[in-house]
Amino acid sequence: MDTIKDTVERLRLKTEIFKKENKAIFIKDFNNTYYFCNIISIEIDYIIIYNFKGKRSGERDKILWLDIKELEKYKERE
Repeated sequence: MDTIKDTVERLRLKTEIFKKENKAIFIKDFNNTYYFCNIISIEIDYIIIYNFKGKRSGERDKILWLDIKELEKYKERE
């Protein structure tokens, strides 16, 4: 079973791959807030994003790794 530290490290590494590939991402946090975003910066304790869709469109957010419940490559609905 993964520890919290392992989970955070896996999320950070996954995000680095998506940033390198210039991919948009989808994040869901533990408050069930959804983010459809581009990665601006990857830090030790958090990620900085720019929201391009949804209620937070046009806003920047800083999200702690510990608050992220789900992080995936963004897929446009058909």
